[in-house]
Amino acid sequence: MAGNTKFYEHIGDYLSAIGVDAPAHPLVASLKLKEKEIAERSSNVEPGTMLSGGFYFLSLKQIVEGQVHYGQTHYDCQTGTLYAIAPEQRVATFDIKTRGDVRILLLHPDYIRGHAIESLLRECGFFHYQINEALHLSISEKQTLANIFDALTAELSGPYEPSSRDIILSNITTLLHYCLRFYRRQFLQRREIFSDWYGRLIKELDRYYAREACHQLPELQEMSDALNVSSRYLSDALKAQMGLSAKACMQQYIIDKSKSMLLANMQSVNEIAYALGFDSPNYFSRLFKSKVGVSPNQYRKQRAEKH
Repeated sequence: MAGNTKFYEHIGDYLSAIGVDAPAHPLVASLKLKEKEIAERSSNVEPGTMLSGGFYFLSLKQIVEGQVHYGQTHYDCQTGTLYAIAPEQRVATFDIKTRGDVRILLLHPDYIRGHAIESLLRECGFFHYQINEALHLSISEKQTLANIFDALTAELSGPYEPSSRDIILSNITTLLHYCLRFYRRQFLQRREIFSDWYGRLIKELDRYYAREACHQLPELQEMSDALNVSSRYLSDALKAQMGLSAKACMQQYIIDKSKSMLLANMQSVNEIAYALGFDSPNYFSRLFKSKVGVSPNQYRKQRAEKH
């Protein structure tokens, strides 16, 4: 892989680099590229070069061949259809071939400053998923999204009028809501395929605490890396399964483990806190009380009295 990264702050510069005409608006672009156009376009970006931009990238396409590198991780392209990339993320492609038309939305954060869509984008965790977590769509779902992409392309191709921004943002909002719906549907449909995410997380936490010494609390990134998914995907999967975020599930595990330690031996609260990886016993006690309703010492005393 090429070692360099090319960063494009402006949408127009990125499109020019990959051989596509500059957009009519500098902060938002919606494109529909046909197979023949993709094959004939002249890109000045070497295959394997890491690309990054200062804008959101949402692409509806069917990749049938090639490889994608996301950050430092390599993925063979599967059957994903919708690919979402947030600003500052890095992606490289090798010998990508697509089937059918490709639709692309490029959205610079400056275009949505002060608009409700900013909050909606924070909900859209799929922009922070890995490439192998792309959204898989049915034929009817693809057509639904394609229609919205096409409406955006048509609006951005016409004259920019006072109402244009409202119409454009309304279409983008609708597009994102459909993406959220389809991703949530995918989580529900894949529960059995991808097994019990909570159970898999618990196993990784068990492995973590089976080490001889824990000098810090387990980190979400470490757990998600061990499960070969992005941290945002893991959190969303756990919310679909358990109704809790990954962070909340990890805290629940640690509190349950601390309860066992409090009742199994006479280690002090400080010793237990350090054994669990807390750098501050006071923080452990505050977290324990917020989750259990009593302090660690009170919990130990109450359970001792009952037995």
